[in-house]
Amino acid sequence: MAEQIYSVPEMGPEKATPQKESLEIEELKQRLEKLESQLKKEQTPEKKGERVKQEIKSYLRELQQTPSFAPSPSTRDEAEEIAKFEPNQQVGSLISLVFEKGLPEAISVARDLNNPAILDEFHDALVDHYYQEMIERKILKF
Repeated sequence: MAEQIYSVPEMGPEKATPQKESLEIEELKQRLEKLESQLKKEQTPEKKGERVKQEIKSYLRELQQTPSFAPSPSTRDEAEEIAKFEPNQQVGSLISLVFEKGLPEAISVARDLNNPAILDEFHDALVDHYYQEMIERKILKF
């Protein structure tokens, strides 16, 4: 079997910070600012700290209730962007995504491409060429 080379397109800094993540951070900041204004009335720092912890915990629970089968907007955007590349560049982009954003995100984007051949080639490349590196970087844990 001949060794296949996958080219990895350059990804700018805008790809490093997902838009969804920044929106979630902004929403949490707004909620904490609102809580802070309410807490100015509180007397003890212990009560303030406890209320802030509860607000963060509540927000995280809301995020966890989002169905995992619904692709995030950033996942759809990534898939649309990667779909514009040549097939070997698509696989290379997906591999880059594994190391930038993690395996679950890359798999989600690969599925959103709706191309079984690319998904299969992506799987083969990971297993044949990147398996050990994913273990070393603790992307896969055994």
